[in-house]
Amino acid sequence: MGKTTNFDPEKAAEQRKAEMKDITEKLEKGVQDVFGSEQFQNLLDTMAKFPHYSVNNNILIMMQKPDATLVQSYTGWKKMGRFVKKGEKGIRILAPAPFKLEKEQEKLDEAGKVIFDKDGEAVKEKVEINLTAFKPVSTFDISQTEGEPLPSIGVDELTGSVEGYQTFFEAIKAASPVPIGFENIKSGAKGYFHVEDNRIAINNGMSEIQTVKTAIHEMAHAKLHNLEAQKDNKQSKNSKEVEAESVAYTVCQHYGIDTSDYSFAYVATWSQGKETPELKASLNTIRDAAADLITKIDAKVQELTAEKEPISFYVAECGEFHSMGEFHENLTLQQAVDIYKSIPSDRMNGVKTIGFVIKDDQLLANEYDLVVDNRLNMQEMKDILPDLAAHPLVVKAADEIAKLIPELNEAEKGVVKDTEKEESVSKKIKEKSKAARPKKAKTSKKKEEVAI
Repeated sequence: MGKTTNFDPEKAAEQRKAEMKDITEKLEKGVQDVFGSEQFQNLLDTMAKFPHYSVNNNILIMMQKPDATLVQSYTGWKKMGRFVKKGEKGIRILAPAPFKLEKEQEKLDEAGKVIFDKDGEAVKEKVEINLTAFKPVSTFDISQTEGEPLPSIGVDELTGSVEGYQTFFEAIKAASPVPIGFENIKSGAKGYFHVEDNRIAINNGMSEIQTVKTAIHEMAHAKLHNLEAQKDNKQSKNSKEVEAESVAYTVCQHYGIDTSDYSFAYVATWSQGKETPELKASLNTIRDAAADLITKIDAKVQELTAEKEPISFYVAECGEFHSMGEFHENLTLQQAVDIYKSIPSDRMNGVKTIGFVIKDDQLLANEYDLVVDNRLNMQEMKDILPDLAAHPLVVKAADEIAKLIPELNEAEKGVVKDTEKEESVSKKIKEKSKAARPKKAKTSKKKEEVAI
């Protein structure tokens, strides 16, 4: 039997305190160092990968594993069907640890005045206050794990072709806080945000990448530097340009658009000599603005894609009752497969399904479950709705989904074999039954005539 040791809460608390001190010192140093041109670009790269992480945790991730692309806790990865490889070292970040504190204070009336008792003493009351502390926790990058494949971050398919660009730019315009228009800008500027008219102008005739980058740069100005936002803020022109360009770089990186040829040295020059709180405040502004734009653009891209595609897909945790468990609609096939795979079998509320909806008025029915309980549902569809099953978009979707989830092929074959087996057994039983049935005695024709 192994040797046991007693848990020492005081020693554990001291160790936790020391670790917190170490992380805080690393964080402070990281903020001071980050504004060197290369360091700042690395941070923005990290922010693009993790738009919803705090600035503090973005810095900690960048310092410990600059090439990280997607981080989760050990339990988080397990839920997604992936497992941390043996010997991998965790990336330590800060996680909120809320707690409650009971405090005695003077009791106030509805007007906010202190209540006194008959002796003129202030009445006391105990109240519960919700506070948030932070504790160090371990996370792991996807490169440190193995298991089920995950969807790639971003919408790379919208950046490679003209069709993708058109939809992506429509989403950008829809997500913009002010109207975006094109004009021939004689000054040579690529674009500008008109503060008084509250609109964005982009120069005609630029490349797709330049147009996208400029639009997001000006959207950052419109969000951060409009008249209302700048009413009580004496911010310099350089400061505004650095914030807008940093937001544009971060958002573009998230969507796989490289704009690294812009001057990060300019950002570093502006930031040198500043105190740490001011540096962190700038990073928070950039991070929050970039995360907000990414969220809005993502939503608009999905919206526009669903509207234009003649076929869309849905995923239901419970195929029979969609209100039970997870339900996602207006998806691409890849998105549907990724979500389907991510629903763990240990918390199933029913039989999970992937279904489709086709925009075709000629069809009697335009919606059906394509995958049911890890089985391709084509045979059932052919029996019930042959016209729908033969539709080119359905046939194409079935072929593609069979490639994306290879195990479905085996399940479908198994169903066919079982059906054939059942038919074969049934046939043999009928034959045996027929052979064993006793023969009736034949009556003569003459006897039949007499009976009549």
